[in-house]
Amino acid sequence: MDKLDFQGKTDPLILKESLEMMGFSQNDIAEKTESLKDRYFHHLANNIHKFEVILFPGIKEILEKLSAKKNIFLGLLTGNFSKSARIKLDSHNLNHYFDFGAFGDDAPVRNLLPQVARKRVAEKYREDVDFSRTYIIGDTIYDVRCARYAGAVSIAVGTGWGSADQLLEEKPDYFFKDLKDINQFINILED
Repeated sequence: MDKLDFQGKTDPLILKESLEMMGFSQNDIAEKTESLKDRYFHHLANNIHKFEVILFPGIKEILEKLSAKKNIFLGLLTGNFSKSARIKLDSHNLNHYFDFGAFGDDAPVRNLLPQVARKRVAEKYREDVDFSRTYIIGDTIYDVRCARYAGAVSIAVGTGWGSADQLLEEKPDYFFKDLKDINQFINILED
């Protein structure tokens, strides 16, 4: 696994690439994917509380403020499988902030997920949200690229594995070292 770069990849792509590296054929991978996912979810749910899962400062407060606003739809856009994303969010009781999402289960490539999210907004809220009014917030260069690909606004946060310089090289619309300054972050979304 140390040969595989996980950043920005969807869980299905990580699963496929790691199994190919181990010599599994496409047929083997297709046949065993559901079983492997079930085992992964089981182990993740059983082990997530054995380790420190960090919730960065400002996250919960931002979600509280945004969820109280009637004109904002909070969705989760992640390369994680939907079930593993929910397990991870549950470690800090954050699931209730996200009524919908677009997940690795929905598309093999991150850049296709904003269109899935847009469709879910239309189905759930009967709104056609233009991507120019959509904010994609993330901590990797792939989140910035995903936003750019969709025509959305990118907000890069320097709390991930990559460096702030790497994020800034991607020229995100906004950059935050972290989200401690809650009001500054909220002001961007209210403009």
